[in-house]
Amino acid sequence: MLREVGDAHRRLLRELTQRISTRLDAEFTEVPGSDGPRLGVALKERGKACVVELSMVGLLRAVADLPARESLRIRLKAARDRMMFRAPPVPLPRHIEAALDPASSRFQFGGGGFRGGRGRR
Repeated sequence: MLREVGDAHRRLLRELTQRISTRLDAEFTEVPGSDGPRLGVALKERGKACVVELSMVGLLRAVADLPARESLRIRLKAARDRMMFRAPPVPLPRHIEAALDPASSRFQFGGGGFRGGRGRR
């Protein structure tokens, strides 16, 4: 399948990936175990990678047809977004007991032990 990928296809892929992200690298690859005219596009960005499987007919259509080209761009962008997704952090527990107030009378500095608050001396 890679023999059938020409310069126009590589130029199209470069153009589409640059519209998605300037850091996104893409190259055509063989898809292991694929039946029929299918090839893969390996996407890499910031240490993450994924492979998108495309049909050769869809790629040929994207070279000549603008709506097919936009459809291919949306598909590549969706794969890139899934690749770059980071799960949100686990939320903190909601029922946290209040900590002791360091300004309370029990935590006064100097003089040793427990002293009452203001009042008679």
